[in-house]
Amino acid sequence: MSDKIRILYIVPSLRLCNGVASYAMNYFRNIDKDKFQIDFITGVNEESVYYDEIKNAGSQIYYIPKMGIKNIIEVRRKIKNFLKENATKYDIIHCHVLNMGAFYLYYAKKYGIKIRILHSHATQYADKFINNIRNTIFSVFSKKFANTYFACSKLAGDFMFKNKKYTVISNSIDVEKFTFNLSNRVKIRKQEKIEDNEILLINVARFVPQKNLIFLIDIFNELLKKSDKYKLLLIGSGPLEEKIREKIKTYDIEKNIIMKKNITNVNEYMHASDVFVLPSLYEGLPVVGVEAQCADLPCIFSNEVTEETKILETTNFLSIDNKKIWIEKILKQKIKERKSRISEMIKKGYKIEEATIKLEKIYNDLVNLEE
Repeated sequence: MSDKIRILYIVPSLRLCNGVASYAMNYFRNIDKDKFQIDFITGVNEESVYYDEIKNAGSQIYYIPKMGIKNIIEVRRKIKNFLKENATKYDIIHCHVLNMGAFYLYYAKKYGIKIRILHSHATQYADKFINNIRNTIFSVFSKKFANTYFACSKLAGDFMFKNKKYTVISNSIDVEKFTFNLSNRVKIRKQEKIEDNEILLINVARFVPQKNLIFLIDIFNELLKKSDKYKLLLIGSGPLEEKIREKIKTYDIEKNIIMKKNITNVNEYMHASDVFVLPSLYEGLPVVGVEAQCADLPCIFSNEVTEETKILETTNFLSIDNKKIWIEKILKQKIKERKSRISEMIKKGYKIEEATIKLEKIYNDLVNLEE
């Protein structure tokens, strides 16, 4: 084995609008590659710009499909065979998936990976009832075969690990990239034909039940009955995309909604926007929420999002049981002069360069303890 500490990241996907992928890539970009090698296993075989970035850095990407009822035996076999063949290459397995984590961490233990990290990114096991039951069961084994526990927030850690000891690893970002830039705002608003007096709402999320986007479309439809000066920008993709498009068409509000997917300049679209909205049913600690506040966007989160996300006083948490209060809060938002929030981000520990140094130390300490 080389002098580098070799780490295997298990991620659900490497899609652009996946929060776990964003977290992993932020740390991957900044980790000292003379001292650490990070390879990836992804559960979705869908290439993004991340693939070239990872491969150009000399790291590997492997694909093992997500687990379902029909393929559970095949997936278990693939995980077993991969780790039987490759476990000796790695000092650490850092698992960001819960259900398949049971297999990854079991076989990692069996074939000799001494440091086995399970990382909690959410405060609920799944969207669907049957998946929630499945993941609740698998989580017992994931926790059993891991020996180190990470979480993106205290809420996510307490949910997953209860009274086990865990470490909060912040969902840190490139603060310079997301700091408000007026020229980006002018460019994007001109490109998307947003008038100076129009207020642009933005949501960045996977189109899945967890993100509660039908609720957001309902709110936006009611908002337009109060004023037509609003537009809504949805950045993302996912299984509910067709349903969302149908809902928009039913309300006949297509001209007020902009939809984007697979874009690499989310920061520029945040600079062009005026209010960030995230009505999620549950979250660990959303990376996009950190990015939006870094862009000095007034943020409206559901009260199912941990208040640990709050960095700025302009950030609010509202009940998703009451659409009226969301409409009232949005109506109160004005186009404001924006400024740098780098000092607040650093104070809260969200500067990725500093957070990566802390994570490197944790990895080093874990390896040294095993020697």
